[in-house]
Amino acid sequence: MRKILYLLLLLGCSITTQAQFKVSKHQEGWDNIPPQAVKEGFGLQKSILANMDNDPALEEVMLFGRDSGHYPTFDLFKAYYVIVDNYTKEVEYISDDIYITDKYELKVEDRNNDGISELYINYFKDGKFKTNADGYNLETTRCYDCIEWQPDNQIIKSKQK
Repeated sequence: MRKILYLLLLLGCSITTQAQFKVSKHQEGWDNIPPQAVKEGFGLQKSILANMDNDPALEEVMLFGRDSGHYPTFDLFKAYYVIVDNYTKEVEYISDDIYITDKYELKVEDRNNDGISELYINYFKDGKFKTNADGYNLETTRCYDCIEWQPDNQIIKSKQK
């Protein structure tokens, strides 16, 4: 009887241990991302649903990124943005550039109150930065851009100050 009890206890512990360390291969939300939106080596970091054009259907604004370096007081990331129609999963916009930044930030707002949201991004100008010899005191020129639709369904990217 004692052997059966020990066997059941060992079996119970092994199942819970195996479940604790099992790694899922499925990333949350990954089934909803069109394959043409994903560049090699990048992963989905954040996404937001918003009305990005004059169509009443919502779009999913996605931020893809990957690590690009680690310093004592900050990390660097490479990132790009994608806008996908939430219903048809058609890619409506992929940023041409891959940006260097020190934070994954996805800011989508309707600042001009026209009912169409804009995507606000910030990044290091030309991907350039410098630090002291120990990796402290980040110095860079930050760029702030706005990506928005115009009434004629054209996407424009404007520089912000």
